[in-house]
Amino acid sequence: MKKVFLVITTLLSFLGANSQDFGGSKVGISNFARRMYNAQAFNGIKLLQTEDGQDYMISVVELKKDPAKPENIMSRIASVKAKAYASQYINGSNVSSEVVIVTTEEKTKDSVITKTEMQESLKESSTGFADGMELLTNFDSNDGKQAVYIYYREVKKK
Repeated sequence: MKKVFLVITTLLSFLGANSQDFGGSKVGISNFARRMYNAQAFNGIKLLQTEDGQDYMISVVELKKDPAKPENIMSRIASVKAKAYASQYINGSNVSSEVVIVTTEEKTKDSVITKTEMQESLKESSTGFADGMELLTNFDSNDGKQAVYIYYREVKKK
């Protein structure tokens, strides 16, 4: 009986030694995303894969630091923008373009000067639902002018 108890205890200790808690995984992803951002700043979506093959989608949002806005308002704006980026990535978006050409004539004493100006207008719209985005980390950019928020979610395999 003592041998069985000793074997079970030994097996449980080995199993516990090889496991990794969720917090450790989250910290590893957070550190990697932050290093990736500091190497080359970006906004939007990136897909990451851990060493064990788990896929994650991160959404990076940069907001101009504004001392007049409280942290909870900045965090809420970042959350909405992160979900918008995720929705555009998952559900796609509709892009429309419009070009307006404006021609004006200016008359002088002995000639007419024609000026042509082009104005281009781009619109992007996306409709969808992006659930499960969780704040991974937030920090100030290297120059200190931007607040950077990184949200993430696990990507389920199909």
